[in-house]
Amino acid sequence: MSEPITRAILLVEDNPADIYLIQRAVAECSSDLQLFIVPDGGEALTFLRKEGSFAHVPSPALILLDLHLRKIDGDQVLPELRRLPALQTLPIVVLSGAAKEAEEGRCLRLGATAYVEKSLNFHDYFAAIKALVHTWLRQGNFADGE
Repeated sequence: MSEPITRAILLVEDNPADIYLIQRAVAECSSDLQLFIVPDGGEALTFLRKEGSFAHVPSPALILLDLHLRKIDGDQVLPELRRLPALQTLPIVVLSGAAKEAEEGRCLRLGATAYVEKSLNFHDYFAAIKALVHTWLRQGNFADGE
């Protein structure tokens, strides 16, 4: 029996509460997922270009990008991510507390694959994170988390 292939998810988020919740949700999805966390768009670009201390990180199978960050916002870094050849077709899901009706269209035009509004309801938000991981990484086996 072969070892399961570990797939990487890059989370670009600066809110500790959101980071904790997303870590828990991803852990419940499958044991073959590895979550990497960076706090801003600039560090996300460094990670994805495999520069400096990120020289040996795996390429992510999914990027979860917060829209409002402390340094470089998600909407500023999103077009830069799409300019990187390896990321042109990679799923990038924008997470934001802003109303979906207000931001989704703009984010999709900037290169997002999908937009998820952060719910104030813990259970709804947790379920939404798990659903998006299952949706965008469905080609894998999630038997561990189901």
